[in-house]
Amino acid sequence: MKILPQDTIVDVSAYRTEYVDGRLHAVGDELVDELVKLVAEGHGVAVCRGVARTLAAHGLDVHDEHHAAVARDYLESLFRAFGERVDVAAFSPVAIGYDRIAGMDVDGFNKNRHFTPNDDHTTAREFLTTKCVHFDAATPLIANIYGPNLNIVGGLPVICDTRAYLRDAEVSPADLIELMPHSFNVAVKEEHAERILADYAAAADVDLDADLVMIVLFNEVDGGLAHAGSAPRPVDAQQPSRRPIRHLEYQFPDADELAKWYAHYRLEVPAPGLEVPDEAAHERYHRGVERVGADGGNPR
Repeated sequence: MKILPQDTIVDVSAYRTEYVDGRLHAVGDELVDELVKLVAEGHGVAVCRGVARTLAAHGLDVHDEHHAAVARDYLESLFRAFGERVDVAAFSPVAIGYDRIAGMDVDGFNKNRHFTPNDDHTTAREFLTTKCVHFDAATPLIANIYGPNLNIVGGLPVICDTRAYLRDAEVSPADLIELMPHSFNVAVKEEHAERILADYAAAADVDLDADLVMIVLFNEVDGGLAHAGSAPRPVDAQQPSRRPIRHLEYQFPDADELAKWYAHYRLEVPAPGLEVPDEAAHERYHRGVERVGADGGNPR
C-alpha cells in the first residue's frame, strides 16, 4: 500500500455546495454517495481534499480562522450524513450500543486540555495526539479533519493496511496491538509496526498549509485500517506552531461498552494518567513517522 488507490482521493470542490447563513451545505447526495462507496463498500478509506477551492467559490479564505471553521463544520456534516447511511454495527466485531457521533478539536502539535466531548473521560487530563501506528478504541468508523497548519512541516496522515499485513504475516488481530499507557487508543506493537510502515503504509499527499483534508476510515483492528502520522515540526522554532485536528467518532452512553471492546482483543481498559507521557512513552507513541519518502508517499 505504498500508494493510496487513486479512487480513494475525493476532490470535494467538484461537488456543488450552498453557503447560507454562515454555513456550507452539500447540494444533493453525490458526495456522501461516494464516501459510502469508498469506505463502507470499497477500500475502507476516503481522502477528501480541495476544501480551500470550495471556500474560494463562495468568497471565503481557508486562512481566515472563521472561514476554516465553516469548512470543518461542512466536512463534519458530510461524515454525519455518511453515518446516517451506514449500519455501524456491521463494522464492529463487538455488539456495542452506539448512539451518537461526537467530535473534538485538538492541536496535533501542542499539548491539549479539556478536549473530551463527554463525561466518560476526565477533562483534567493532558493530551497529546498519537502519531505511532494505532487504532482509536471502540469506534469502527472515524473521520479526522486536518488543517490548515500554522508554521508546521510534516504531520501528514499515514494510512496502514494492517488487514493485509495480518493476512500475509499470519498474525491474529489481538496479537497485533498493545495498550497505550497514556491513551484510550491501542498501538500496533513495535515488532509489527516497522514492517507495516515499510510495506503496507502510505502517507496522504495533501497540502495542509493551504487546504483542509478529511480522512474517513474503517478503523477497526478486525479487518480495518490503522493510521499514523509523519512527524510534525515547526518551520521556525521561534514562532508559534499549530496543527488543527477535528476528530469524529462513534460513541455510546454506557462506559461498560468500552470494556467489551477491550476484552475482545484480550486487553484491559486502560487508566490514562492526568499528565502528558514521560519521555520514553512520548518517543514511542507520539513521535510520529520520522521520514516520508517521495515514492508515492511511502513512509520510511
